[in-house]
Amino acid sequence: MNRLDIIRNLQPNSELYSYGISNLHAWIRCLECCLHISYRLDIKKWQIRDVEDKKLVKERKQLIIKNLKSEMSLLVDIPKQGYGTTNDGNTARKFFREYALSSSITGLNEEFLKHLHTILTTLSCGYAINTEAFAEYSKATAEQYVELYPWYNMPSSLHRLFSEDALESRNKEFRKYRECNTRKFSREETMQDLFNALLVTSDPVISSLSQCIGNRSYKQALNKEVLELLQEPELQKDLWISCENENNMFDE
Repeated sequence: MNRLDIIRNLQPNSELYSYGISNLHAWIRCLECCLHISYRLDIKKWQIRDVEDKKLVKERKQLIIKNLKSEMSLLVDIPKQGYGTTNDGNTARKFFREYALSSSITGLNEEFLKHLHTILTTLSCGYAINTEAFAEYSKATAEQYVELYPWYNMPSSLHRLFSEDALESRNKEFRKYRECNTRKFSREETMQDLFNALLVTSDPVISSLSQCIGNRSYKQALNKEVLELLQEPELQKDLWISCENENNMFDE
């Protein structure tokens, strides 16, 4: 996966584009990739087979986990009872948002972490992306990865950045839809109404037509690097057309 020349010559399957792209697992997978690289910085090997190497990796892993907890209040790579680990979206977002501190703790390149944060934020912001600028920025980041860590094979998740962001974000709205938007006289009808509500509110076509980027009580300001990867808004043009139409109505 580190042979970028081969990867760029591969023909993408355009049929997969209809599925869209979501971002929560992209944040998590990038976090886990960075953690796994940082654990291996002392040995610089992708596979750990030697007993001494395993010992070094284990000691460094424990140190990094401890420092992330004490300095950033982040719990990483800790198994949860019954399912998964503590690596979640909020943890990943804070890790990359404070990339300078994360770099000092993990030993990873600060500029590389900043690039990852810019890419993930751009994909998650909900605005139209300048595809040419984004492609160049992503290409530069991939080359930076290969140059810095050629011994660690780049995970496929860093290539495609696919996930189930919409699926996991639905959990908090599941109860509300079931309580307020479903028929209660039949379990089958209840589930059908629930699925319909979830499908309607997550439909990519409907979402793309919406002018609202989401109603969140707190929004992070987009930094300069992210803004440079977005398309220029056409609000002024639309506003001018609207005003022109109103003037024509008054003239009539």
